Amino acid sequence: MALFYNYNNSGKGIAKNAPKKKPFFKFWEQFASKFWKLFTVNIMYFTFSGLILVLAAFMLMGETGNGYFLLLGIPTVVLFGPATAATMQLMRKFTLEKPIFLFDEFKKAFKNNFRQALAVGIFDILFFTVFIYGVNYYIQALELDPSAGNFAFVLITVAIAVYVFMAHFYIYLEIVSLTLPLGKIIKNSLLLTVMGIKVNIINFIVSGIFIALIIMFFPYSTLVLPFLPFSWMMFLYAFNCYPVIQKYIVNPYYESRGMRNPELPEETEEEERIFTDRGGSEPEIRKKNQAKGIGKIIK
Repeated sequence: MALFYNYNNSGKGIAKNAPKKKPFFKFWEQFASKFWKLFTVNIMYFTFSGLILVLAAFMLMGETGNGYFLLLGIPTVVLFGPATAATMQLMRKFTLEKPIFLFDEFKKAFKNNFRQALAVGIFDILFFTVFIYGVNYYIQALELDPSAGNFAFVLITVAIAVYVFMAHFYIYLEIVSLTLPLGKIIKNSLLLTVMGIKVNIINFIVSGIFIALIIMFFPYSTLVLPFLPFSWMMFLYAFNCYPVIQKYIVNPYYESRGMRNPELPEETEEEERIFTDRGGSEPEIRKKNQAKGIGKIIK
């Protein structure tokens, strides 16, 4: 190992109060550290959400032309919401850098948040099914009658769907992290969609790119769906949106009770310190090369 590192030298160490990294660099650092785990999480999500049944149904229908194979996707109506909530819990713990056992944490979150997540999951499936049907209907109507009214209907339908989609950056995160009634969770999410608009736009653009790539390379893209991009997108949502939830919901709750959010990094008061962490401030230690001795020449 000395080929790559000289153990006679010592670096500066890690400063306890070092400046915080910018979100961009912190995201990629966390993403790299969880890179292989994200593949595992994606497989878990794709399996336990029932999306694997939906994919199998479409593949069988494409080969046989029999639409009855779509009935295979019925369990997804029940599994989709709880599995999404469980996956968001894993992503939240990843961004908080909490140690977890993936399957145990997933199973626990799936069970504990089942009822609320089930209701949201059913709504999601119904809402976006109606959205797809509505957009197709209004586009056809616009082709037949390119009036301002039909064009307005298309814009309004798309705007509502985009707003609801961005609200979902927060809904499942709130379900797994807060003990609130579902109605208040949805209300908070609709408000946070506006309050965190910058990160929401980033999430939406990245999601749009992934969706566009899946559509462009369909049906070949179906081969990679069990491995990505669901976990990647949800990791981005958690990284960007959970700090917004902490800022506007979690931190104010603790502050109103004179407490400190236990999820925040620990801070030690200066007057309570007995020892001072000098990490990052001490000089580097480098061992000097020993001077060569002068020897006698053998004759």
